[in-house]
Amino acid sequence: MEFTYLCKWHAGTTAESWIGTICPLMPFDCTDYEITSHGSCFHLVIGEHCYSKYIYIPTWNIAMDISSMEDRFWNQEHLMRNHPELSPVDVISIVEALAEKHTC
Repeated sequence: MEFTYLCKWHAGTTAESWIGTICPLMPFDCTDYEITSHGSCFHLVIGEHCYSKYIYIPTWNIAMDISSMEDRFWNQEHLMRNHPELSPVDVISIVEALAEKHTC
């Protein structure tokens, strides 16, 4: 079952918005997703250990702890600072997908 979500980006005086989709890769499993947004596609794995949650994006070799799935500010800043290979649009698409899936 595919879900859609809205992404918004403000760069100075310019604002842009776009729609993203989240598709679970395994039925009834809240860990593996394909995120498609603004021309990019990511395989996103969401996990949890005893101290916090984490995300893993295998095709980009990105693994990081996340504050909470709905903490857009922290997750966005952390991804942008530690993974400059991702564009701001891709970071926002990933962060908004996490926030959308926090209820799973």
